Amino acid sequence: MDMNWQYIYTPYLWPMLATAVFISLLAVYAWRRRSVPGALPLSMMMLFGVLWEVGAALELAAVDIPTKIFWYKSIIAVCLMPLAIARFCFVLEYAGLGRLLTRRNLVLLSIPPLLQFLLAFTNDIHHWMWFEIEFDGTIRPSFGVGSWILTGFGYLLFLVNLMIFAGLFYRSPSHRWPVALILCSMLITHTFYLLDFLHRNPLAPLDYAIVPMNIGFIIYSLALFRFHMFDPIPAARKTAIEQMREGMLVLDTGGKIVDLNPAAENILSLPATGVRGRDVAEVLPACAGLSVGEAQSEIRLRAGDALRHYELSLSPLKDRSEVLLGHLLLLHDVTAQKQAQAQLLEQQRALAMLSERERLAGELHDDLGQVLAFINAQGQAVHRLLARGEVSTADEYVARLVEAAHEADTDLRESIRGLRVTLASLGLIPSLQDYLQRFEQRYGIQTEIILPEVSLEGAFEPVAEAQILRILQEGLTNARKHANARCVQVVFSLQDTHVQIVIRDDGQGFEPAALSGSLCRGFGLQLMRERAENIGGTLEVRSAPGEGTQVTLTVPRPIPPAPPFPHREGGMGG
Repeated sequence: MDMNWQYIYTPYLWPMLATAVFISLLAVYAWRRRSVPGALPLSMMMLFGVLWEVGAALELAAVDIPTKIFWYKSIIAVCLMPLAIARFCFVLEYAGLGRLLTRRNLVLLSIPPLLQFLLAFTNDIHHWMWFEIEFDGTIRPSFGVGSWILTGFGYLLFLVNLMIFAGLFYRSPSHRWPVALILCSMLITHTFYLLDFLHRNPLAPLDYAIVPMNIGFIIYSLALFRFHMFDPIPAARKTAIEQMREGMLVLDTGGKIVDLNPAAENILSLPATGVRGRDVAEVLPACAGLSVGEAQSEIRLRAGDALRHYELSLSPLKDRSEVLLGHLLLLHDVTAQKQAQAQLLEQQRALAMLSERERLAGELHDDLGQVLAFINAQGQAVHRLLARGEVSTADEYVARLVEAAHEADTDLRESIRGLRVTLASLGLIPSLQDYLQRFEQRYGIQTEIILPEVSLEGAFEPVAEAQILRILQEGLTNARKHANARCVQVVFSLQDTHVQIVIRDDGQGFEPAALSGSLCRGFGLQLMRERAENIGGTLEVRSAPGEGTQVTLTVPRPIPPAPPFPHREGGMGG
């Protein structure tokens, strides 16, 4: 069939050419951002859209029917399937499923466009694409079986696109506006294409593609420029979320899991498909009472044969209008931190035990050794007195021996009871309260402990707790042995940088400058000062005859770690 390559001017050309120019600009914009997932296939899709518009313009401007049919066969008919494939690749990449576009799958996706191209140019041999093409103001082909199959495949891709974007719209609030706009564009385009395929073109003689193309790509421009569809910052955030070590779960306002990152899948040992849509309290029961901003580090999950510790934190997700969209739950692995803390605590306990053993050895050598030396000297004196026949004087020395032995026995039993206290299981305050109760019952001395309103938990290192308890025990022993006290008071006060502990009794008092003698309280006070210095503290003694005694122990507080998250009121419901 001879063709006349002459063209006529028609005003219908302008909207087509304007659309082609507009789409070309969008294609260049997307191409320049081709490193962002989805930008490259979108640029290719728009390139085929430009070819389609140009082919439609050439077909409209052609003078004779054979030329019109030529442009329909050469450009319009063969651009449809590549455009659909490019759109499908764009949807996959933009939805975060670009990993599916492997080399093998891309080769498979290239088969339908190549098949359409070959069938279109060899149609005169087999007529699989169309039996004949008529012109009654517009091109009207009689489609063959190949066209129906390719059209069905195109609509199958369209349905898959709808499902992928519907899932993205549901699980990702940040993508909802661009996804909603693109879904509208796809619905409009396929509706007009179906009308044209059924020879229902309400825009004749204008090609039906001009309206959906213009509307569709105006919508794409809104997604690109108004909602920053290819902004690298959201893409970077998405990449960071996928690579972060902390598990992240996105929850809706009802506490159901909408999405989770790969780290959360590994932590829960569950695939994303098996978690989405389930209540977070069902997957992680420890989250049932978790409040916004609250951190809970006691949750434990088993990973194979190992037990891992995780700290949970819940924060709200809000849009620009401060409307609550859901919550973000982070799972931070603190197993290594827990193990390091346990190891450090064990080392501190070992050091405390070794230090206490060394201190005990010194006390036994000095205190008990002096008692034994006193007994030895008194025994020799008794032996000499008996040899001289001074029985009455010897009885006095024997009475002193009995008293010294009794006092040494009491001190030794007191030390043994103090060593039996298990700080690791009770803590300083419960251990001291238990000791005071037994002290009061055994010796009939009234005791009282006064604590600050703020909890003292964590106020001391484990090594310091052991030394503080021993200092307090020594102070109580001095009040019992030397002060003849009827009441002993232990007062704790919490300061910004230190803790002050006061042991106060109502005994007979003494003159601190006149301390002497191996069996008096001087040696015990020296041991108390040494213990205080070992933990960075100080010890001060105030006393006067008839005015009782006050021993003040000052211990520095450890620097508390900064909290990982600020505390905010409110639960999971907002």
